[in-house]
Amino acid sequence: MKPLTLILLLGLMVVILTSGCLTNTPQKKEVPSPVTTIIPVTPATLPPSAVITNTPAQLPVVTPEVIVIAEDVFIPNAEIAAPNLRILKYHEERPEVGRLIISGIAKNEGKTMVPRAEVQIKFYDANKNVIVSSTDATDNFDPGGTWGFTVVYPGPDSGKVKSYKVSIIQVY
Repeated sequence: MKPLTLILLLGLMVVILTSGCLTNTPQKKEVPSPVTTIIPVTPATLPPSAVITNTPAQLPVVTPEVIVIAEDVFIPNAEIAAPNLRILKYHEERPEVGRLIISGIAKNEGKTMVPRAEVQIKFYDANKNVIVSSTDATDNFDPGGTWGFTVVYPGPDSGKVKSYKVSIIQVY
């Protein structure tokens, strides 16, 4: 072999050996690490007025005023709605100009005698303002009993009465 060819071959081998082409070392690929974003989370808090609980609401207790005189107990007249009293029917009459009469039948659907029952009628004007109230009452209203009531509008001019509301209560 000629010296020039030999030098070229040796130079080529040096280049090949130093370039790493003939080694079995695997080449490392660079893999980018995954990007993780952390968002801070602040727990939500409700104001005390917005907290919902399963606790039932506390209702105020209403106690009637009691006056004790000489070992006897008197309770002032207190009106209490009586669910066992009901208005069965009523109708109005205008027998003459300026007069208004409401008549009807009430019933004690309860199981006990009601010492005093009262039918109250509120008379309203065109603007739904109360003009006046008027009542009729009965004593010792027996259970299962009926009572015919009559309430007369107390004013001289019933023409301004545009509506009315009839209710019945037990009076103690």
